[in-house]
Amino acid sequence: MTRTNFDSNGQPTTGLSTSFTEPYASGYPGEDTEYNTMKRQVLKYGGFFIGRFEAGVNSTTLRTTTTTAQPVVSKRGVAPYNYVPWGKTMSDVTSDVTSADNSNITTATKGAVYLAKNMYTHPDSVESTLCYSSQWDAMCRYIGDSNRTTSTKFAPELTGSVSTDVSKNIYDLAGNCREWTMEAGYSTHRARRGGDCCNVYPVSGRDNNLPYNTYSFSCFRCSLYVQ
Repeated sequence: MTRTNFDSNGQPTTGLSTSFTEPYASGYPGEDTEYNTMKRQVLKYGGFFIGRFEAGVNSTTLRTTTTTAQPVVSKRGVAPYNYVPWGKTMSDVTSDVTSADNSNITTATKGAVYLAKNMYTHPDSVESTLCYSSQWDAMCRYIGDSNRTTSTKFAPELTGSVSTDVSKNIYDLAGNCREWTMEAGYSTHRARRGGDCCNVYPVSGRDNNLPYNTYSFSCFRCSLYVQ
């Protein structure tokens, strides 16, 4: 599992900034252990599963603000799970994020890390996690068109709605919501990948934001690995 920088043509390059790290040494308790377990199991079984669609809620009504945590689904034609923080802080993924942290949040809510970990309840077979940036990079190499972009739409749509935003049967990578990952950006931010409805970024795109921030165009994607 390697982390990669990509040039404007979507080709892997050297020189990923050392300010981006995974796992983050000062992250939440057990973060480094979880990463090493994921890496060991992925190498053992020869791969991992990544959500075909970005995380959604089981409704066709688009979310307009952050609300209490809802069940997470990965399927076509539902509202993306946007307005979601990464977590309360860089080192706290279990506590609720409240309006004291971000004025966009109207009620206490769990972040993307917590929601992704609890998406599936099969501890004896698979482990559900927030997508790691190294997994995102592996996906970019697999799909072969990680420089692909989509035009701006200024509002997210239901998952799988953009017919051109698909590669190797994986949807919503470049044009709906930018997605939180486990990667850290500097000592205060967490990395997001891909493009979104408001900005033209390629599938391989990488930026970072404060973990408690929420936006209409921020979402996440779950991944699975065999236990």
